[in-house]
Amino acid sequence: MKFAGVVAVALLMWAANAISINAAESVMGRWAVDDAACAGFFGTPMQSPLVVSERALRWSSDACRIERSYKTGDTVHIQARCWGEGGDKSIPVSLRPQGGKLLVTWDRGARGTLRRCP
Repeated sequence: MKFAGVVAVALLMWAANAISINAAESVMGRWAVDDAACAGFFGTPMQSPLVVSERALRWSSDACRIERSYKTGDTVHIQARCWGEGGDKSIPVSLRPQGGKLLVTWDRGARGTLRRCP
């Protein structure tokens, strides 16, 4: 009986991990306001792409490590440790895909709507 319980718990943990990974898949990639910004690397948020991977984010002058993430509805909520012009800080980031675009809230401030880079 104990072995079956351990297997059940392991399967639940695996399923929970798969769900959290799938939550981030739809927002992974390179996003920007237009093609010119897609080709950029640094600059203001409107001049540079947001790059989202499984473990990191990069946008404008910030390079961030994802510390935690979870999904509510279609929105992926991320707590990220970022380094950039503002120094070292922990910030909340929300990413919500909507109709082929990505609504971004960065450090509690709406930063706009981006589209996936080609």
